[in-house]
Amino acid sequence: MERLIFKNMEPIKKIAGRILLYFYLIQRNDYSKLCDLVLEFQMRHFSDKNEKSPKIIHKDNEIVQNLLKIAGNDNNVYNALKYLENKGFIEMSKSSDNVNDNFLNFSVSSAGIDIIESIERGKEEKREFNIIFNIKVADNINIESLIKTELGSLIKASLV
Repeated sequence: MERLIFKNMEPIKKIAGRILLYFYLIQRNDYSKLCDLVLEFQMRHFSDKNEKSPKIIHKDNEIVQNLLKIAGNDNNVYNALKYLENKGFIEMSKSSDNVNDNFLNFSVSSAGIDIIESIERGKEEKREFNIIFNIKVADNINIESLIKTELGSLIKASLV
């Protein structure tokens, strides 16, 4: 039996929340950068098992570099994006072949915008954000300060 490692494992939900905040920030500042983003994941197949471990191809893009800082590794980026898509918080086009999964044409959906912008409404909305993303939202926080709190040390200061 394979031994799994759980060292410093951050929940996918929290990583997904940070990625959603990052995509929201990009969409608000320069929507075309988010629309033009193409993430190509090479799905590595292990010879003795039918397991897959996605690896991002073409990591030279600033957005990809920031996603890796936010998520910690390629696999976390992949899982967080799938979580956000399954929850309806982002929209993206997908294409696959035997080796690669490609994600492109990203946008934050209306549900994604609602969950982020609702944190300024009240305690119940802050609680919902916390439950979905495992990110604590202070009583006096607004969207800008939430983004700075969650992403400020991870991505370029010029964006936040």
